[in-house]
Amino acid sequence: MKRDDAAYYRKRAIDEQVAAQNATCEAARERHEELATMYRFRAAMLTTHPSCWAEYLESPEEVIEAA
Repeated sequence: MKRDDAAYYRKRAIDEQVAAQNATCEAARERHEELATMYRFRAAMLTTHPSCWAEYLESPEEVIEAA
């Protein structure tokens, strides 16, 4: 597996989403959903230009003000 293989991260996201749907414990379901989200984000970062998703990140000033 290459660290920049978007197909790998998309597959892992699907695997984690299925695991979340099949989880019988709420804590496990939440963890699988978190992992699925991270894998989807990683795949998106590898398949789109940063300008497509960077605008959704908070600016350092907003983070400091929120603290």
